[in-house]
Amino acid sequence: MEIILFTGVGIVLYLLCDRLLILLEKMHGDPLPGRSAIFFVLILTLSLATFSLMRTLLHPDEGSQNDHQEQ
Repeated sequence: MEIILFTGVGIVLYLLCDRLLILLEKMHGDPLPGRSAIFFVLILTLSLATFSLMRTLLHPDEGSQNDHQEQ
């Protein structure tokens, strides 16, 4: 079930970044040079932040388990 949630959020992030890029281009007036790089930075930043937040909310006590394991 978790994989479906992450996939759905990934699709929404893709669409959101596409809309943000179109908005940036409208504000700029012309197509942006390096459009692919800008899209990559947008989706990378938003996905890392969102997936990290989701992982924390879905498994809040997972981080403390790693601290107490013997090596």
